[in-house]
Amino acid sequence: MPLRRKPSQRRSQERVALILRSTVEILQTQGIAAVTTNSIASQAGIPVSSIYQYFRDKVEILAALYLDYLAGIEAVMEEFNTPERLALPWQEYFSEAIEAVARQETRDQITRELDIGLALFPELMEIELAHREKVTERLAATLRRLGSSWSTARLKRLALFLYEINSSAWRHRERPDTVANELLEWQTAAMLAVIGRCMKEAWPGHPTDPDRHSLRGQSD
Repeated sequence: MPLRRKPSQRRSQERVALILRSTVEILQTQGIAAVTTNSIASQAGIPVSSIYQYFRDKVEILAALYLDYLAGIEAVMEEFNTPERLALPWQEYFSEAIEAVARQETRDQITRELDIGLALFPELMEIELAHREKVTERLAATLRRLGSSWSTARLKRLALFLYEINSSAWRHRERPDTVANELLEWQTAAMLAVIGRCMKEAWPGHPTDPDRHSLRGQSD
């Protein structure tokens, strides 16, 4: 979903950044129900007409904000795509990556409102599905680089399952009784256990060794 007018000048870029930052502030303090072009303009201290120079409506603003949010997560993932990181033992690699992604996801404290937005606006869900596909492909490739001998199709299914575990933790994080460090510990343990299934050299002969649990007639 492109901006109505893509900012090329510094002043225009700063105006768009102000609009998005003001939207985050409303999400943090009042929730997504309070997000309107008028409330954003008021929060930013600008005329509402200025918003319409760049965005058609509030949904387009939320979509741009969600794209920025996901770009931050993808940037963190890219930090782990280096020879030094990929040389780590897979348990250490993924433990550090899971913690780094969780830290990025919670940076602005708007997870709950974004989750509501995904349910309300198909435009946001479309962005989410594209992100899920990209991350799944990337994660499957990383599992291969870290030593998994599973087929590409099976690694993609596993990667999608890992994505869903992270999404569940993402939503559970907003429960009032959630203890953040405890949740991260459980999420990491769950994901490492699943990843261990495709790392044959990790725990040979262990009950999690996939060779001990292969199903007759199973195909990719």
